[in-house]
Amino acid sequence: MTQARSLTFMALLGAVLPVCLLVVLTLIQTGGVWEYALDDVYIHLAMSEQVAKGAYGVNSGESASASSSILYSYILAPFAGFGWHAYVPLAIGLLALLWAAVLWARLLAASEIWTDPVWDKALLALALLGPVFLHFPAMSLIGMEHMLHVCIALLVALGLIRLAQDGQVRWYLLAAILLNPLLRFEGIALALFACGVLVIGGRGRIALLALVATALPLAAHFANMNALGLDMLPNSVNAKAVVVGGGADVVDGAGSDRLVAFKNSLKLSLISPSGRMLAGLVLCLFFLVLAQRKSFSRLQIALGVTAMLAALAHLLLGSVLPFYRYEIYVWSFGAAVTVYLLAQLQLVTPTAKQLRAVFPVVALVIAGLHYPLTTLEKLPAGSAAIHAQQRQMGRFVDDYWQAPVAVNDLGHVAYRNPHYVLDLWGLASARALEARTSRTDPLWADKLAQEYDVGAAMVYRHWLADHIPPGWQPVARLKLTVPRGTLGGNIVTIYATRPESLKPLEDALRAFAPTLPASATLEFL
Repeated sequence: MTQARSLTFMALLGAVLPVCLLVVLTLIQTGGVWEYALDDVYIHLAMSEQVAKGAYGVNSGESASASSSILYSYILAPFAGFGWHAYVPLAIGLLALLWAAVLWARLLAASEIWTDPVWDKALLALALLGPVFLHFPAMSLIGMEHMLHVCIALLVALGLIRLAQDGQVRWYLLAAILLNPLLRFEGIALALFACGVLVIGGRGRIALLALVATALPLAAHFANMNALGLDMLPNSVNAKAVVVGGGADVVDGAGSDRLVAFKNSLKLSLISPSGRMLAGLVLCLFFLVLAQRKSFSRLQIALGVTAMLAALAHLLLGSVLPFYRYEIYVWSFGAAVTVYLLAQLQLVTPTAKQLRAVFPVVALVIAGLHYPLTTLEKLPAGSAAIHAQQRQMGRFVDDYWQAPVAVNDLGHVAYRNPHYVLDLWGLASARALEARTSRTDPLWADKLAQEYDVGAAMVYRHWLADHIPPGWQPVARLKLTVPRGTLGGNIVTIYATRPESLKPLEDALRAFAPTLPASATLEFL
């Protein structure tokens, strides 16, 4: 008989051992320096510095919504004055990893069948393999809010399963519904569908209370954004999402026709292994609910439909491409719900019972195989590349240039930098985002650079292409000697944005060049 303690031990083992291996591999590749595999975490850190000062943005005195999470920058803000501030996201990720492993074990324990030892063995295998094939190890080390969001999604799953079992509404279910949209905007769909399950379960008043409690902080945030003159959605969302904004610059027809935008979003999703994985999850749940609609209770059917709709919503509105991190919450939620529903099947023959036990283990490994493969390929290498490029760019601005600068990949350069950083991609600048995506003024970047007294720009040339003003003089290229990992490019071109900054920029770069690590070189033009 599988015990909850055994499941918890196996889940923690499956979570902690891969993380230890990844930390060792990362330190080997970075030469003993800890670095995150995504530069985006430094946007959260830079935002939290301003939040700690009572502002909201990246640059002092300028409001901007560069963070993809409402809550995460506020969580980091109390630690902004300490030297170890940059390691707080790592600590949060590791604590969330342990929490998620325990929640995964509790969800599996809720699916236990007391008379089926074959199923008990399958649960032990799922406990051990789950963290790896649900992408927990990588998500705990990148410093972003995704691991916390996984925990909240698993809490929703656990609360709904308990509701289906005994009809009781746990406090943590309501708390998780409230926190879902605050950690990630994609969580709005899961929160709404969870409230729908409460209504079906005869808890309409509690569902209404949960909706109001969820809407109030969202409304307060949107009102604050409006007061600051910002868009309701963060620029990071508008710059990346196909349907809501930034994708209109990438996908033909998305800006003018929402139906075409949804179609293109789904098409882009299904190109990705994670998109096909979510589509397979939807199909699996659909046939499971359809086949057992007479034996499942209303709440069990509602739970399956919730997982289906949440996955579909993410396929249509969310992203599944960069490092496969945005969809983890709904994948974890859907996997937990699927295992629970499989446990409710009324089977008689030994063969059917064995197939039920084998299926979730095999399906989890096949569907989530790209996660450990991608992690091993990109996480240590990504950390080494970030250290060689983005950290060095930040060090150059802080120690050598010491003046305003323009970039198209915000993060290290903005963090702990007292000088103005012009974000040409638009995450920290609504004006730059609008100018870049509208394409109405070919000289918009030069005008913004002059307005903010920016004398140097460090950009991926292929990102901005024809947006680079013809008057900007290329001075040098920062090139990687290691794989680019998770970076947007392996060459950063450094420009003087005006003639009078050409000589000071070249002098600063020549002083900086000898201090570069072996993983990067500076080539003067």
